[in-house]
Amino acid sequence: MKKYISLVLLASLIFSQNADNLFKESQNALSNGDLKLAGEKINAAINADNGNQLFREEEKRLRDLVNKLNNSNRALQDGRFDDAISGFSDLTKDVPKLTDAFYGTGKAYEGKSDYSMAVSFYKQALKIDSNHENSKKSISNVAKRLYNEANQDYKDGNLESSMNKYSQVIDINPNLYQAYFQMGVLSKRMGNISSAIDNYKKALEIKKNFDKGWYALGLAYKDYGDINNAKDAFEQTIKLNSKYAKAHKSLGEIYLDSENFENALASFQNAIKLESDFSSAYHAMGITYSKMGDYKKSVEALEQAANLDKKEFLIWFDLSASYNALNMCDQAKSAAQESIDLKKNFGGGWFELGIAEYCNGSGNKNLAINHFEKARNDRDWRKMAEYEIDRVRNPQKYDQ
Repeated sequence: MKKYISLVLLASLIFSQNADNLFKESQNALSNGDLKLAGEKINAAINADNGNQLFREEEKRLRDLVNKLNNSNRALQDGRFDDAISGFSDLTKDVPKLTDAFYGTGKAYEGKSDYSMAVSFYKQALKIDSNHENSKKSISNVAKRLYNEANQDYKDGNLESSMNKYSQVIDINPNLYQAYFQMGVLSKRMGNISSAIDNYKKALEIKKNFDKGWYALGLAYKDYGDINNAKDAFEQTIKLNSKYAKAHKSLGEIYLDSENFENALASFQNAIKLESDFSSAYHAMGITYSKMGDYKKSVEALEQAANLDKKEFLIWFDLSASYNALNMCDQAKSAAQESIDLKKNFGGGWFELGIAEYCNGSGNKNLAINHFEKARNDRDWRKMAEYEIDRVRNPQKYDQ
């Protein structure tokens, strides 16, 4: 009998110790934010020691926490975001490592379009569990949503809002080179060229083979007056993408400005080979031939440019100038008139019309002077117009 009692006491002691261990495991699971495991362990503890009041009270507390989590998730699903945030906040006070509560709070803030707060809670969830896939996915989705909203704001002309959202995107995902690129585009449009250059360079640090980024950087350097870096950027663009027609044309303009006419022509010809309807490349080629004194080829290129883009007043202006250089006065008049029709206050159009009308002294002098007077209204053309007026009125001064 004594042996039986001893065995019962030993079994009771073993069960009691096992129940205590299960209780401790439940507490540890709760400390680690695992409500499910904590519930399983406390129920196992109760099964091992059915009369333990402490275990039963703890089981009720855990059930209340689970119910609060379910209610908070229900509020989130119903769109009651403030109620969800309040419920999740209470949970994290009791269970500081409850990943689902931090994640749920993030989703609630995302529902309120408070993306910075949403991401901060997703990141807190990841601090607890670095492999929490839902938080990783949500951060990525927030970045994409913000990026799309920023793009739409840019299209709508809301530049400040767009810039702010791109900045938030970068805070969320510093490796999203497209956001840096768009900030560069925005900065350039807002007149901050140095900031545009910085942002383009940051985009290229992330994606070195981004040909569009190199091209945009080249344009920004050119606007900034840094011709050498602009040339390098255009050359890098072509190195990455030999079919980038705009880069060939922009490189040609660098050569043209430095009076390296042969390389300029080669670049414009490459651009036209890639895009046969590239009117601005024909235009630039026509200017190059004009600077070389080959006005016949200049006219050929500019006529092609005008056929492709009849609305560009500068093409007609340059074509008129080349016609005038060839003493093709009637054609020059027509081209100059096209330029004026497109932009009536452009002095250059009136100037070339005056040259064509005068036609080296064989035309209508009074009408030519009238055209030069209109050219004179444009400050950029005033001195040249006044010179021509004097030349028409006093030809003897210029015949010597």
